Amino acid sequence: MNILYRIYFKFEKIINKRRMKGVHDKLLFCGTNVIIDGTCHIIMPQRMEIGDNTSISSYTTIYATYGVKIGKNCLISSNCGISSYNHIINSSNRHRDVAEDIKYSKPVVIGDNVWIGMNACILPGVKIGDDSIIGSGSVVTKNVPPREIWAGNPARCIKSI
Repeated sequence: MNILYRIYFKFEKIINKRRMKGVHDKLLFCGTNVIIDGTCHIIMPQRMEIGDNTSISSYTTIYATYGVKIGKNCLISSNCGISSYNHIINSSNRHRDVAEDIKYSKPVVIGDNVWIGMNACILPGVKIGDDSIIGSGSVVTKNVPPREIWAGNPARCIKSI
């Protein structure tokens, strides 16, 4: 059984690498040594920038519809959600008025040396400062200053670094 697992994971690694090679080419900017797991789902990669030495782990979903910029040396853990896209608040027009979505959709900017923990959610318009840490399972609804640890739902400052 152990040998079957090794074979499976070997093939999975090769398939993921090939799948994500196409994504690197579609990005607006992609630095060197960027690792994007093959299970990630990126909507509109042509509006996304990623700096050098950044890693995005498995099953992370990124909606770059209105722009997502990720800095250098960032670590984004598994199953995170990052979105620059949102819908209008009025429920009667939510499915019909896509042009109005622009008012609620804003770019996301993640600074250098940021670590985002597993299952975190980064909402539209959020800017995360350099050297910050976002705790696992956090929902970030507002800007995070540099060198702070944020956690919770909604996320709040836990400690300055």
